Amino acid sequence: MPAKKSYYAELASKANQALVYARIDRLVNSSSTHVKAYASVNLGGAFSVHGLKVVDSVNGLFVQMPQTSYKKQDGKVAYTDVFHPTTADARAEIKARVLEAYQQKIAEDPSQAAAPPEPQYAVIEDADPDDPFGSQLPFDMSM
Repeated sequence: MPAKKSYYAELASKANQALVYARIDRLVNSSSTHVKAYASVNLGGAFSVHGLKVVDSVNGLFVQMPQTSYKKQDGKVAYTDVFHPTTADARAEIKARVLEAYQQKIAEDPSQAAAPPEPQYAVIEDADPDDPFGSQLPFDMSM
C-alpha cells in the first residue's frame, strides 16, 4: 500500500507545477470591513506566505500583502509589508492566482459571496413628523 502524501507534500507538488499556488484560508462575510478573504501563497514549493487579504475597493478587488504595524516617533501608526514581490510580473502573478482561488472558493459556496442582510429597523408608531430619521431607528426595539 503506497504511503499517503502529507498535505504539505501535495502542496509542494502542486506548487512545483506552477510558480505560484494560492489558496483561500477564510472567507469574510461582513459589512463592517472591505476584506473579503484571507489567503496564503506557496512560491515554487519552497516558500509560503500567509496573511494576504482580498480587499474590495472602489476600483474592484485587489490583493493586499501581509503587514505589520508600528508606532513612529511622532506617535502615529505606520504599516509596513512583511512580504512583497520585487517585480511587477511577480506581483501580477500573485494577484492573479489569489483572485482566481477566491473566485473558485466563491463558486463552491455562493452563500459566502452574498452581501449580509440589510439591518432591520424598528418602527415607532408615534414618531415626530419633524424628526429627520422619520419613524425608523437602526436597532430592534422588540425586547
